[in-house]
Amino acid sequence: MDFFKRYGAIGPSQQQSPSETIQRLADRVETSTLLEDKRAAVLSLKGLSREYRKETGEAALPALLTVLKENKEDQNLLKTVLETLINLCTRDSPQGGTSNAGAAAGDIAAQFSQAILDDNDDVISVLLELLGDADSYVRYYTVQLLGTLHMHAGENLQKRVLVSPTGVGRLVDLLSDQRDIIRNEGIQLLIAMTESNADIQKIVAFENAFDRLLGIVDEEGGVRGNIVVQDCLQLLHNLLNYNVSNQNFFREASGIQRLPSLLITDPSQTAAGRNGAAGFDADDDLEWTAQHARNMLVVLDVIRMLIQSGNTNTVSNQTAMQQCGIIPPLLQLALAYEAPSSVRSQALYAIGDVIRSHEANQNLFQRILITAAPEEEDVDAKPIPEPAIVIVIRLSVGKRPQGVAENEYYIVRAAAAYLVQAYVGGNLDAQLALAATLTPPGDADTATEPEKHQSAGSLIVSVLLDWRETGSEDMWRVWYASLLLSTILRGFTECKEQALKLSIGDESKGEESLSLLNELVSQARQAAREGVNTRISLAMLTLICVWLVDFPKGVATFLDESANVSFIVEQINGSSGVNALVQGVAAFLFGLVYQFDVEPETPMSREDLYPILSKRVGTDQLLVRVQRLRDAKEFQYAVGLAAGTHSNAYGGIPNEVYFDNVFTDIFKQHYEGFRAAVRLSPNEALANPSYAYLQGGMAGYAGSTASGSAPGTPSLAAAGISRAASPAVPLTTSASAPSANAQPMEPAVSKSELEALQAQLIDQAQQIEKLKHELAEAAASSKQDAESAEDSSETIQILAQERELREKAEAERDAQATQVESLSAELERLQKQNLESALSPENPDAAKLASLESQLSELKLKSEADVSSWNSERAELQKKLANAEKQVVKAAAAARNTNKKKEQQQATALERLQKDVKAKDEEIAKLKSQVAELENQVKEVAAVDELKSKLESMEKEQEDLLVYLADQDQQAKEYRALLRKHGEDIPLSDDDDDDDEE
Repeated sequence: MDFFKRYGAIGPSQQQSPSETIQRLADRVETSTLLEDKRAAVLSLKGLSREYRKETGEAALPALLTVLKENKEDQNLLKTVLETLINLCTRDSPQGGTSNAGAAAGDIAAQFSQAILDDNDDVISVLLELLGDADSYVRYYTVQLLGTLHMHAGENLQKRVLVSPTGVGRLVDLLSDQRDIIRNEGIQLLIAMTESNADIQKIVAFENAFDRLLGIVDEEGGVRGNIVVQDCLQLLHNLLNYNVSNQNFFREASGIQRLPSLLITDPSQTAAGRNGAAGFDADDDLEWTAQHARNMLVVLDVIRMLIQSGNTNTVSNQTAMQQCGIIPPLLQLALAYEAPSSVRSQALYAIGDVIRSHEANQNLFQRILITAAPEEEDVDAKPIPEPAIVIVIRLSVGKRPQGVAENEYYIVRAAAAYLVQAYVGGNLDAQLALAATLTPPGDADTATEPEKHQSAGSLIVSVLLDWRETGSEDMWRVWYASLLLSTILRGFTECKEQALKLSIGDESKGEESLSLLNELVSQARQAAREGVNTRISLAMLTLICVWLVDFPKGVATFLDESANVSFIVEQINGSSGVNALVQGVAAFLFGLVYQFDVEPETPMSREDLYPILSKRVGTDQLLVRVQRLRDAKEFQYAVGLAAGTHSNAYGGIPNEVYFDNVFTDIFKQHYEGFRAAVRLSPNEALANPSYAYLQGGMAGYAGSTASGSAPGTPSLAAAGISRAASPAVPLTTSASAPSANAQPMEPAVSKSELEALQAQLIDQAQQIEKLKHELAEAAASSKQDAESAEDSSETIQILAQERELREKAEAERDAQATQVESLSAELERLQKQNLESALSPENPDAAKLASLESQLSELKLKSEADVSSWNSERAELQKKLANAEKQVVKAAAAARNTNKKKEQQQATALERLQKDVKAKDEEIAKLKSQVAELENQVKEVAAVDELKSKLESMEKEQEDLLVYLADQDQQAKEYRALLRKHGEDIPLSDDDDDDDEE
């Protein structure tokens, strides 16, 4: 109250309210002419602004802004005004206030901030000018006020700063301020203003901000520095984030070359040992602090941002990073045991991004050898250098270091798997090299002997086969081993064949030898019986799916063990105790086996699998199982994710992770073809085993040219079905109709007619035999042509010949069937007519009729016996004919497969030629450009020569003129001398004077 009595009392017994006092002070600020009075009034408003913010702002804000604009020379007054404005615009709520009070205080602060920005005289320009004031306090409070205004109305403030010609430049100059407190406040303000404004980002970058920021980082001790380093790196991140022009400028300004030095934290760092133990005795000075980890994570984020997949500058940035040697320090950081798991994982991700789809970087990474520090137990052991990819694979599937939690180390496994996929992606040589390292595990227990050196493939196989121990320790070892083997086998037949050659078990020791494929199925069977973690069963089954896709030889090996099919069917039909995800993957695997079972020497053909599919499993149930898998949230979570991208950078295992990206990609590619394949019968599926025409899904299946057959598929199978359904009656090519004038007493069909009918049947049998031989010859010719076919045109001719033979056989069959039906109908009619006439009461010769009837019955029985005998012969012939047809179709399928491979080879050769032509075209274009440059140079030289000739001509003409002028002067002298001799008064000229002197 003494305060109010001093500044606001009217009389000794009267006391003013705070509002009246504030209003009096505001009037004094606005009207006072003496600086001392004005300074005292502002100082009083500053004290009142903390407790009576609303009243002070409403009464004094215009007067304070006026003082700010008109009294720039009085630094003490400026400091007080700036502090008062900061108090008015700060969002802090009163002590003990409720949340509603805090919200009200925030609204008041935002209101005053907007009033400052809306000032007609543009107070922001004044504040930007004050950033260059000599007084450090004025600069500091100005930066603070700008930061407070940006907190409430950032977009409006950014627009005002951009309008000012030197606004952004003055903000960047704060980075060079000698006072750390002002510099740090300036960094915070720039971080806020560059977070989403691309224009400010560009201007700040071109104000040499990159060099200044990296210089501050070096001054503060690099990534081991304090929070100022983090702020500088965060500002650097903001300038580069989603800004292509700044990224280009950063690369051109040699900013990428300065990144490797930020990654080197200490030269004593070494790679982790076999057990993950550190290769040196860590002391307190080398411990990773939380601030150190945060700084490093920002650096790694900047590196990954520069090489994001799909950006136009990614390849250029990858090349620049490789040239400046960024991979070795990244590897050192990733393998440093003392580093936090979050830092190690992000370093692995960064290496993957650097080498992804970049052949030169992949080759460089392939050549890197790492010598691990020896174990504490075996210090004298000589370290053996190993390829970097082996170390990375060990990180993904090896033992977890002691003292590191499973959920924390999971992110390192995920990042290592991401790096392996980046190394293999688009690099067939690397993929084949890793497949070549697939060897059976040794006799020693590799899980308990970590010092033993293993190849990458042997390590993966040992983890998969020893899933009981590795899974009990860390289930993700098995899961990521399955992912890495799927990555090695994916889409490369040579790698699948290489892995298929691997056998598990030593027969010399009495062990059963199984292929790795069947051994994995056996391990999956045991895992299902023991009820282990679902992820282990899924890892095994999804790996087998990836292996068998587009690989008939692998399907045949899978079918070598009859128990494999029984196990898969058991998983599909299981009603209790079987996970729905496992059922879906098993159903998809069974469909793939049925779809790609086209190997000629397969142990179980499609004909053998089809009853299992249609009866034991059920096509609809199979599709329902796979559809449920497709709709499962666990499957949808993994769709489209690269390996490891679902992990949290700071640790933690996502509960949704059940499937890897390799399996989900394979599933998406073959889903529609799978659905159509399982609906086709064996004969229909045999016509086109690759199902390329089914890429459109079931629409393509429904739109086929014939019901139940694919477009372009020969209809031999359909013809066989039609023949089997035709009536077993004699086939005739010609039949003489009975006479219409037949006497009623005569039999309708005589014995001679029946004999003639039998002769016709024999003739038809001979014709069918002839057709059979023709088809057999066609099959043999087709098989021979398929084996010797060199291009697809010969196969097309073979198919055309098969179609012609088929059409010919069908036409003859239809004609014969028509004739047989006509003859049968006529025979029945005549027999009926004969019976009616025989039973007629008007018949005078009953005995004769009875005799004829008896003879007719005997002939009929004999005819039926002959027909039955012929039918059996005909059935046997049909069976042989069907076998011949199957051989023809198989030969055609083999020809198609051969031609498909040759077409792929031709396409590869054509693509190679196109690349060569493109390269030659580029060379020609370069030569043309060089020729054009030379021509331009020649033209320039010619122009210079022409100018030289003109200059010489002009100089010659000038010399002639000088000679002519000299002659004229001489003549003029002579004329003047003659005139003087004749008495003329001619004044002397300079030339005459010179002559006289001489």
